[in-house]
Amino acid sequence: MLRQCNMMIMPGNNLSGMCHYFAGLKPGKIGIINTPLSWKNPPFYMPWALDNGCFTRWEPDKFKHCLRRSGLSHPPLWVAVPDVVANAEETLKLWHEWCQRIDFPKAFVCQDGHEPQDVPKEAVCCFIGGSTDWKLNNAHKFKGVRKLLHIGRVTTLGRIGWARDIGADSIDGTGFFRGRGRQYNDFIRQFVGDSQCSLF
Repeated sequence: MLRQCNMMIMPGNNLSGMCHYFAGLKPGKIGIINTPLSWKNPPFYMPWALDNGCFTRWEPDKFKHCLRRSGLSHPPLWVAVPDVVANAEETLKLWHEWCQRIDFPKAFVCQDGHEPQDVPKEAVCCFIGGSTDWKLNNAHKFKGVRKLLHIGRVTTLGRIGWARDIGADSIDGTGFFRGRGRQYNDFIRQFVGDSQCSLF
């Protein structure tokens, strides 16, 4: 029997009508994740977080602008402190450079080579980034290290189940609400229990 998902899913900067629908159907289980490259004002009834955009393209000025805009909305669950993909040492350097500039709860983006003891005490969230292989083999180590565990780039039914089973509090991914394809049906199965159910 399929277990329904208790994590929060945060579609990548998606505020489609279907996203709003599920935010009402499953309060607190749907949020959005903003980035400096694609900002949308978060609705008051939807949790949200701010990623730093480093996975795609790091733009410090746009990130600082998003930090200012974040103060005009309800507070984010966390802000991902800048990182370098798959580079533990450079990510720690950026943490020390940016940590004091961010006045919101902070997420430390864990990268290849990081261990739980590397997560700074100021972080409220372990955000699992890094390469896919490292993530799949190490994400479970970070459960309970800080208050929240978030896993980035989770977009298939199998990966949703994997994240749920290791105790992730939230995941993000693109594509869940883009049409009625596989990712959409995978999402429905996790949150409603039947990929063929009628939503209306």
